[in-house]
Amino acid sequence: MSTPMVPPDAENKDSNEKELPHNASTQSTTRKEPPSRSSMWPLPSISVTRHPSGKFSPQTDERCFSYCSQTTRGRTEGREPSCRSVCFRRVFAHEVRTAIAHDDTLKAKAAQKDYGFPLPPEGQPNADSLSSPKSDDIRYWEEGWYLWTSRSRWATQERLDLMMWDLDHQDHWQRHKDDVQKQWDDYWAEHQRQTGEQIHGTPTAAGASNNIQLEGTPYPVDGQMLPKQEGKHPWQESTLIKLPPPLTPLLEPIHDLLEPSFKVLTTLQRSFESGAHAELAVRMWEKARTPDPFILASTVCRKMWEKWKEGPPDPDTTSDI
Repeated sequence: MSTPMVPPDAENKDSNEKELPHNASTQSTTRKEPPSRSSMWPLPSISVTRHPSGKFSPQTDERCFSYCSQTTRGRTEGREPSCRSVCFRRVFAHEVRTAIAHDDTLKAKAAQKDYGFPLPPEGQPNADSLSSPKSDDIRYWEEGWYLWTSRSRWATQERLDLMMWDLDHQDHWQRHKDDVQKQWDDYWAEHQRQTGEQIHGTPTAAGASNNIQLEGTPYPVDGQMLPKQEGKHPWQESTLIKLPPPLTPLLEPIHDLLEPSFKVLTTLQRSFESGAHAELAVRMWEKARTPDPFILASTVCRKMWEKWKEGPPDPDTTSDI
């Protein structure tokens, strides 16, 4: 019997009588790949990730702990809550190295000293004064750890806001506050002068209270200067020190107190080294073996016995002074 002839195009048709492309069989053979070894034998993999360094590093550089409490009476009278805050700040090298590049006023001093961003007022040596310290006494941020503590709620809130900024932005914010404070001091001085001229003299406390009826803030609000409010600034209740703190100021009072003792111990050491104490001990031992100590003790006892037998002195024989 004769085998029916199959046309060439029939091989490229599927069961639905759809014509397949001529290279379909070729593509099907080339797409077949052997299974990977990882799917057959899954092995643990180790991936090494290097985090970016510098200002894009994910490393934590500051941690803050705050605790606030309030009493029932304080809530009734509207008092400020009692707060305590502690922050540990780590300053990296890249933060202080770029300080001079951002500040044109410090470039001239860079050849003499490695200046940078100045510390806030609570970190300066004369933090009790509102006036800025002298240029030679200004302390600057350095690489290392810092400890910040505060008892002010406002300082704590400002500190949390400053955690979003680097030292450059913090320095600009501090300068802005200093400018506003200076403007307000000038305004308040002019206000006091005008008040004194109106009442023909220096106003007293009672007169000042009659002239000023509003309570305000030490900063301008909506472009208007409000009356000054006497009180402590938030930074006056805060402290910023570098860790570890310098031990020289702490040891100076102790050294001054123990300086006489150091001199006595130094003299005693020299006498031991020279042999004077050994010579004194030998002479005392030789003197103790002689009858002189016994004679001295007997003479003292005899004199005391005679005085005791005589009794108290006669008041008539004593002369009046």
